[in-house]
Amino acid sequence: MMAQRAAVAAHPTPLRVLHVVRTDDPAGGGIIHYINRLGEGLAGSGITMGVQAVFGRDQARRVLSVRAPLAFLRRTRRALREADVLHAHGIFGWHVLLGVLAARLEGRPYVITLHGHLHSAALRERFLAKWLYLRAGGERILRRAAMVLVSAAAEQTALRAHSPRARAKMLVPALPVPETATPPPPGDPGDTLQVLFIGRLHPHKGLPELLEAVARLRGGGQPVALQVAGNGHPHQRRDVEARIRRLGLEDCVSLLGHVDTAERDRRLQASHVLALPSHSENFGFAVAEAMALGRPVVASEGVGAAEIVAERDCGRVIPVSDVDALAEALYACTDPERRRRWGRRAHRAAWECFLLGRLGSDAAAVYRDAVAADATGHSE
Repeated sequence: MMAQRAAVAAHPTPLRVLHVVRTDDPAGGGIIHYINRLGEGLAGSGITMGVQAVFGRDQARRVLSVRAPLAFLRRTRRALREADVLHAHGIFGWHVLLGVLAARLEGRPYVITLHGHLHSAALRERFLAKWLYLRAGGERILRRAAMVLVSAAAEQTALRAHSPRARAKMLVPALPVPETATPPPPGDPGDTLQVLFIGRLHPHKGLPELLEAVARLRGGGQPVALQVAGNGHPHQRRDVEARIRRLGLEDCVSLLGHVDTAERDRRLQASHVLALPSHSENFGFAVAEAMALGRPVVASEGVGAAEIVAERDCGRVIPVSDVDALAEALYACTDPERRRRWGRRAHRAAWECFLLGRLGSDAAAVYRDAVAADATGHSE
């Protein structure tokens, strides 16, 4: 029996997973990045993946489009005939509604990764529409899923509030972690503090508070340079630019737009600290990326990964929207020795917590269990 189990583990049954997303544009958020890392973790597991997106990278075509969702449904049904399980990302949107419909029409089980969609701050945007969606069918979609994947305890609590009968599993995101941390850029107390922000220009990411904190440090005589890596809608960028001008920060804040992986790593290596003061962030992949390169992190309590920052003492965790605490936390990073100490701890924590192999094995078990339960009729 043991030999038989070993043979099965060495030669796993091939499975194919079809991911469904709103858009496959990497600049639109971290979901495509998450899927790519998941694929790396699944290497050698016998599980292959495909992706279907409702919308491409042309944002102008996403509003009030009917043809794209209908075409997506047809494509997804065809793709599912060659797949074993569907993986939907989020709970709101055409890709979830039509993806789950396609899975049920084709007799395939599905799993869901929430990506923070049920956090209170996320629900406040278009609250009525989201409330009606959840009541009309969203809660049923969650309940019928073979598994709902969450990345932090707070997200699991939010899921329980909306769908107590949903099956849930914690699946912490992962990424490649170098064996050694990148040496921090040189600097002495009083030198310019190099701060990096990675995220969309949406207000709930906490960028307005970060700009206010930078202005306070500058007003107190501490030089600061802030680089902002991320896109947003044109009106969001205009709002950020107007705030920068109002605070007199034109000479120390750079809006980089979306950056690819190589450029992101280069910017992290040149920074002293990553700041992510989001109001609500189911995990905060940028935190893991900074820690993997040995950079300290200043994050708000609204960021899922802030739990690890606090437990491993590799930065500062501050209350949401607290500009005073944010400014104080950034000022703490002006001490080069403290930065080095936090950076070493950050890298060690990343090495232990964000393992691609663990993510892959946990996800493979979820997919195989979903298919097995569906085959035996144990799924709802």
